[in-house]
Amino acid sequence: MNAGVPLLPAWIVLPVATVVLMVVAVHLLVLLRSEMPASRRRIRTVNGWLMLFLVPIAACAFGIVTPQNPRTFVLVWIAVVSLLLLMVLLAVLDMANTTRLYSRERRELLDEFQQERGSAEQTKK
Repeated sequence: MNAGVPLLPAWIVLPVATVVLMVVAVHLLVLLRSEMPASRRRIRTVNGWLMLFLVPIAACAFGIVTPQNPRTFVLVWIAVVSLLLLMVLLAVLDMANTTRLYSRERRELLDEFQQERGSAEQTKK
């Protein structure tokens, strides 16, 4: 591989990155208008913003920066990997939050069911 050329041609990477940026931006706009718990919305909004930062940096890493300039190449790839790790951590946080929300909702439904059952038994007597 020639050290003076990027990993992929810019004419492929940049249009794909542009489309992905638009998709992520639309996703963020839809997310802000959708009905969901505030904690879930916050986590997913932060993750969407991270994606908006990641896409151009990843496009730069794949289609612009070359190994011929090792310092820039390594810094850009460290940024890409770091943002990806942050996104994975947020996904794990989102899973834990979903589990918490599910447990709370299940507990509330169980309490409501037990109250209804108790009032039904009181009515029978």
